[in-house]
Amino acid sequence: TAYSGHAVELAKEYASKETNIIVAVGGDGTLNEVLNGIMLSEKTKPTIGHFPLGTANDFSKTLGIEKNLEQFLNTLKTNNTILIDVGKIKCNNSDSYFLNIADAGLGGFVANKLNKSKKKLGGKITYFKVILTGILSFKKPQVEIQFNDTVYKGKLMSLAICNGKSFGNGLIISPNAKVNDGLFNITLLGDVSVWDYFRNLKNLKKGVLLKHPNIHYYSSNKIQINSKDLCEIEADGEYVGKGEACFEIIPKSLNFLVPKSN
Repeated sequence: TAYSGHAVELAKEYASKETNIIVAVGGDGTLNEVLNGIMLSEKTKPTIGHFPLGTANDFSKTLGIEKNLEQFLNTLKTNNTILIDVGKIKCNNSDSYFLNIADAGLGGFVANKLNKSKKKLGGKITYFKVILTGILSFKKPQVEIQFNDTVYKGKLMSLAICNGKSFGNGLIISPNAKVNDGLFNITLLGDVSVWDYFRNLKNLKKGVLLKHPNIHYYSSNKIQINSKDLCEIEADGEYVGKGEACFEIIPKSLNFLVPKSN
């Protein structure tokens, strides 16, 4: 790729030529761009693969895909795939797609800051610096969230809408998420303090469900965010936008290359 968004164009072009398999070589952001290019194609959707070379590679961790060339080539040769769900976001009158996790609130705020930052210190150091400064400067928006028969009204630290299990370089925000069950797993961190967030980072790394009066777990195939304040949104680490948004799941809509153990 030559610039941001180029992988979207390339994947759309080759999907339109009825290519059988398109592989994203890079991180979660590259994978997200390839996904969006494929989903924007009007032709039959090709199989998607990922060789993880990024900073986090969170979606590949969910599927057991390692940065192992021999494993990847074997997966490619055997064409071992599973059908997975895809998330769709409607925000600011445009549609976008995600494979792993969309985050409204803190994650969107950090992603916006990361997009604007200069990575002079290197990817990982910049990433953690932006997360730290983002958490300390973030102001929780006032939101109304609707899904199933549930309505949440109040301040929001983070709403993680999960197809995969982990984000933020290994934070297992939704240990019970499955990529092909037709549902989002939802982790809602409401009026949670910065101290509570930091205190639970160790548990998130371990994939432990958090016990807190303002942290809740749900599942749904559709989520609507109505925000009095401008709530920022990211998906697969890529900034989406801010404001009202609707999230829907498209069940078992894409073949994904996985190692045979899956």
